[in-house]
Amino acid sequence: MWILFVLSVLPSIVLLGYIWHKDKIEKEPVGLLVSLFILGALMIVPAALGEVGLIKALGEALSEESTAFIAIENFLIVALLEEGCKFLVLRLRTWRNPNFNYTFDAVVYSVCVSLGFATVENILYVVDNGTFQVAVMRGLLSVPGHAIDAVFMGWLYGLAKRCECIGDLKGKSKYIRLSLGVPILTHGFYDFCLSCGEDSFIAVFFVFEITVTIVAIRKVRELSANDTVLLPTGMPFGGYVQYQQYYQEPGYQQYYQQNYQDPRYQQYYQQYQQYQQQYQQYQQNYQQQDRQAQQQYQQYQQQEQQAQQQYQQYQQQYQQYWQQYRQYQQDPRYQQYRDQLYRQYQDPGYQQYRQSDDRRQ
Repeated sequence: MWILFVLSVLPSIVLLGYIWHKDKIEKEPVGLLVSLFILGALMIVPAALGEVGLIKALGEALSEESTAFIAIENFLIVALLEEGCKFLVLRLRTWRNPNFNYTFDAVVYSVCVSLGFATVENILYVVDNGTFQVAVMRGLLSVPGHAIDAVFMGWLYGLAKRCECIGDLKGKSKYIRLSLGVPILTHGFYDFCLSCGEDSFIAVFFVFEITVTIVAIRKVRELSANDTVLLPTGMPFGGYVQYQQYYQEPGYQQYYQQNYQDPRYQQYYQQYQQYQQQYQQYQQNYQQQDRQAQQQYQQYQQQEQQAQQQYQQYQQQYQQYWQQYRQYQQDPRYQQYRDQLYRQYQDPGYQQYRQSDDRRQ
């Protein structure tokens, strides 16, 4: 029993790991992915209840062996309910989530919801049948089938979000419808071919499954390699996304060929390039002059620091000389010498000598 349970869960783990690895720019919060997986798993309940009631009502109106019954059952009941429940979780949980800021995020979210649903469905099928062959076949076909539907849903869901960010409301409405319609068609055709049971439909089923698997893998690689940020037009670089989309329109390409290849435009464009080169040269000269001015300013700062250091040294020397002078004044020998000079100046003979010397001069 445990082996069957592991085989039921293992395909989802492998596919989730692959999608997680492809999300290269910014990994999504684990809590958000876990909540999407759990909500997708819970959607098995309303989908199963709706399928049971609608298929029973359809059986009362049409024969279960008729092609119309099989088509309505697989496309308009099973596929519509299951993909609709997945899309409901995806839209309500992620559309306004601030973590939804890159185009590849839509694929990650969609695959998490779908594999949550597929995991519970796979466990119920495998445990109910209890055979190793059923576990292997569903692990190779059914679970990857849900993941493939999710890749298409996520791809178109991301385009719808991108259209909203650039203000393209018509494009948003278009891709929202496609993000639900395309998975319903691929899911319904998958179930329809298997439900018919004829060899021709089985052959068509394998061709279809191989084709959509290759397309889905290539689409995942392409979306992962070209993952771009989603920004509203009013935010930085949001207008750039809008302009890039506009430049890729066929009408703009035709307008470009008719107008921008005119010789006069080419002449104006060459002049613009010359002005641009001159501006770059002026900018380089300004940067060089600015660097020189900064270097001179640094030199002046260094000279000012040296002058301050010299001033401090002179101040220290002055303090030392002043202390020496004060010590010299307090020396007894200096005071004795000063007193001798004072007495000498007060002597009458010295005063008489000084007066006679002044008269001679």
